[in-house]
Amino acid sequence: MKKISLLFCFFLSVGVFAQTSSDSIVSPIVAKKNEIKIDVLNLISNGRVGVSYERFLKNDFSIGVTGMFLNKDSKEDDFPTDDTRTLIDYQVIPYVRYALSKSAANLYYVEAFSSINGGQYKELTTLNNGAADYVVTTVKDYNDVAIGASIGYKFYIKESFVIDLTLGMGKNLFHADSPETISRIGINVGYRF
Repeated sequence: MKKISLLFCFFLSVGVFAQTSSDSIVSPIVAKKNEIKIDVLNLISNGRVGVSYERFLKNDFSIGVTGMFLNKDSKEDDFPTDDTRTLIDYQVIPYVRYALSKSAANLYYVEAFSSINGGQYKELTTLNNGAADYVVTTVKDYNDVAIGASIGYKFYIKESFVIDLTLGMGKNLFHADSPETISRIGINVGYRF
């Protein structure tokens, strides 16, 4: 709970000290308010399809949602024996972003997000039969909600095409059978209109 309070205070202080300029020149990028993106990093590395929609409310603020789903055929067969601890089947991630840079063509941002996520979680338990220790692998299904924060960088090519790099971490809140933390890592390619 202490981490959640600190995270809230950080984002509140960023909002309080933010400055906006009403007399700046409106660029063609700023006039476009919608953005749609596909996460190519997770698609290639994990077999997860991720699609994002972002709506720009002001020059500095935007809100969005990401939906990410796993192609189960590609990963589920190897999960009980591989080194992966978590197999996320789905994530729905609503987020709020604040741009730290004043440039419209390339910018750094901070993000607060929540993640409704579910899948399978592998737990390793060490047992002793009196003569020796042995490890038992237990696979459990889980559904949970996480909150977290991210940082990112995005740049535009020809005022419409965007490459968006995101790196963040969140903490699941409700169930002991779910993974404690989730990551938010992505390289998104999209279009602003």
